[in-house]
Amino acid sequence: MSGTVIKIEGLEKTLARFDVKKYEPKIQTCFNNFGIRVEAMAKDLVSRNSDDTGHLLGSVFQHPGTLSNTFGASMNYASFVEFGTRKFAAAYVATLPKDWQSFAMQFKGGGSGTFQEFVMSLVGWCKRHGISEKAAYPIALKILRNGLKPQPFLYPAFNKNKDQLIKDLKAIKL
Repeated sequence: MSGTVIKIEGLEKTLARFDVKKYEPKIQTCFNNFGIRVEAMAKDLVSRNSDDTGHLLGSVFQHPGTLSNTFGASMNYASFVEFGTRKFAAAYVATLPKDWQSFAMQFKGGGSGTFQEFVMSLVGWCKRHGISEKAAYPIALKILRNGLKPQPFLYPAFNKNKDQLIKDLKAIKL
């Protein structure tokens, strides 16, 4: 999941009526603060729910743009954690807003790597959790058959912080 760009519908049209250059620093500050809040909350959710190696946590990012902010997670498995897989993904993604559903569809399909690599990564997971390494193969089969439950971190972080972004933007005296 290399990132998602959140676009506020109608922002360009509204800003076109004003001298944007005059207000751009204040607007950008709102987006910067929003990105910082989203990143912090997403990292908190990842660390509490789904990251025993720290790799996913370390890959969560936000990058300010021009009157925008991009956020996401760069690990190749981030979307599988966020949206789940198989039947779990189908059920969860259907509950999301249309723009997030479209975003999730980009990640539909098989992941990269071989089954053997998948099993070997599960061997490491078993070791870290005090489980016999022999359990890695049956766990892999179960995951491939049934899927993984979603452990969302980006959408909840975005959703919990978007209203504050809107309040902050409205508070700018145009």
